[in-house]
Amino acid sequence: MRTLIDYLIYVCAFSIIGVGALGAWDAVSEQPVISRSGEAENGAGEPLPPPKLDRMTILLVGADERPEFGDRGRSDTMILLFVDGRTKKAAMLSIPRDLRVRIPRRGTDKINASFALGGIELVKETIESEFDVRVDATAKVDFRGFVEVVDELGGVMIDVPDVEGRGRGMNYEDRADKLFIHLKPGLQRLDGEAAIGFVRYRKGDSDFKRSERQQQFLKAMVEQKVKLRNALDLARVVPKALEAVETDIGWRQAVDIARVAREIRSDNLLMTNFQPFLRDRMYGGIYFVEVSSSGMQEVFDQINQHLNSMPGQINIVDVLNGSGRTGVAAAAGQALLQGGFEINDTGNAGSFDHEKTLIYHPDDGLSAARQVQRILGTGELMKIDETEEMSLDRITVVLGSDIDLEGLSAGES
Repeated sequence: MRTLIDYLIYVCAFSIIGVGALGAWDAVSEQPVISRSGEAENGAGEPLPPPKLDRMTILLVGADERPEFGDRGRSDTMILLFVDGRTKKAAMLSIPRDLRVRIPRRGTDKINASFALGGIELVKETIESEFDVRVDATAKVDFRGFVEVVDELGGVMIDVPDVEGRGRGMNYEDRADKLFIHLKPGLQRLDGEAAIGFVRYRKGDSDFKRSERQQQFLKAMVEQKVKLRNALDLARVVPKALEAVETDIGWRQAVDIARVAREIRSDNLLMTNFQPFLRDRMYGGIYFVEVSSSGMQEVFDQINQHLNSMPGQINIVDVLNGSGRTGVAAAAGQALLQGGFEINDTGNAGSFDHEKTLIYHPDDGLSAARQVQRILGTGELMKIDETEEMSLDRITVVLGSDIDLEGLSAGES
């Protein structure tokens, strides 16, 4: 059994990316009890209840605070973190800071301007309006505090790319910004100063590559699980994290996130961005990037598909129209796509006289077939017979006249 201390280690790991610092501090101050069985208990001696976390979207902002200049600083990093407690999957979407958006009550500008104009609350409002998503929580990490926390956690192993070529690695200096980056290529342990350089560098390549490195760093933190030796180490780290992170996540919710996070394998962490769908634009001599609405939808469809699919589950579906009604296969395919399935093919069945929808599945596909049945609202489950010419690596749906097109459309909206 994992103890509460183990869970809090994960909370501290997420503190690096803006999650759980406040929760870790509150939880430590409660002085939790560990039972003889090793199971975590709360102050009343009761076992911790199961985590109550279905789907959560967290806005992470990395900011360079500059109080000496009398402003909020700049938001160098914006990431949407999606965590699904049911499927034990997560996704990170990096948002380019030059993205042209409409900032509520402020007009059109780059998205990183929203932070300077109204802090993380205006960033949240802008993202919700622009991307049509609900942000459940926010966390802002101060880069200077980030350095101290990474040092306290013993650094992180990173394979530094040779961005500049010929073994030069990554080099950049900005004395006004107090940023000094000199990293040789290769696998190495980065301390706090080196880590901040790694995630902020963008001299030798694009903003997209910088976003990829930020995601690489976060993934490395999750994979290495930030192992602390004992509770004293934890108590030393948490105040640093508390200073570095401002979050509206409460301690109970932070512990739930941490307990789910410890079960998320690295191959169940999707890292994505808008890069394939971005266009460079100049407005009034200022450089922007824009993303098409169809591209934006495709990225969020990819995220939903990843989060909804159960680990180890058959996830590929062929959809065949056996009813003869126009558009029924496309509508069913879209509903299944939104439900987390990958649509391999849509087309017509051998005949259009099917009254009932049939869902064919291999031996190990019963669970997936039942999920297809729930999404479609109908369907008779049929185990694939060896004599039938159907692939055993996927679900095959033959749509009958019982399929409810209006119900499918309602499910998509």
